[in-house]
Amino acid sequence: MVFGVKYCGGCNPRYNRTVFFDTVKKRCPEAEFQYVQPEMIYDHLLVICGCPSRCADISKIQVNGDTFKVSEESQLEQLIIEIKQR
Repeated sequence: MVFGVKYCGGCNPRYNRTVFFDTVKKRCPEAEFQYVQPEMIYDHLLVICGCPSRCADISKIQVNGDTFKVSEESQLEQLIIEIKQR
């Protein structure tokens, strides 16, 4: 299972998105995470936004499964549960 990973532009981050993603990777070793590349098709998409506006453009990303948009640190535990269910 391959998750494409897309960060927002980071204009107004309210938490450390890199630490957040590092934690996700450590706690979900069964998942493969790849930074989004053009022309790739992903099983799922993880969009790591820094604030509630969640404005990252994902319109050209090809994904077969679910898209998970996170915008605050408090979403970590639920995201990990969701990833482990895939």
